[in-house]
Amino acid sequence: MNIILLLSSIALCMASSLCSAEIPTYNAQQPQRDGVFLVGMECHHRNLTLEIGVFFPINPPTKRMDLWNIADLVKFNPTTYNLEKVETVERRCNVGANHYKIQFQGIPGASNAMWMCGAATGVHASVWRNDKLVFDEDLNKCSRDDYIQQVRFKDGVDIPEVNRHS
Repeated sequence: MNIILLLSSIALCMASSLCSAEIPTYNAQQPQRDGVFLVGMECHHRNLTLEIGVFFPINPPTKRMDLWNIADLVKFNPTTYNLEKVETVERRCNVGANHYKIQFQGIPGASNAMWMCGAATGVHASVWRNDKLVFDEDLNKCSRDDYIQQVRFKDGVDIPEVNRHS
């Protein structure tokens, strides 16, 4: 009986996203490589702000942030170049009296890495404040030059500051 319960638990776990491996955070102290595109966030309790943004090795964040390599958010099959999986990173934090939920989801350039945009990946960000969606946009898609560089949410301000690079 215990073996059947164990096997069914393993099968359920494998079928659900609950057992999926956590996307590793990116160590900004490591040597920077070309082609690395990062997304990051910081909940700054002293300044009562939440900041999200995208960064390149030539322009890394100037402060400590939780960072992820965007290439880790989209998985292509190395043999067929077909899209295998799109990953999501989710974090929560409290800033002042506000409760934030932040999600970063990979955006594949194409379902096949050889098509439009190739294997270039982007990232979509969704932010909820006190269970209300307050930001839901692509930060970068298809390696375009016009991207959202930074979004800052301030305590007591309803609309976030959005800085675009163009």
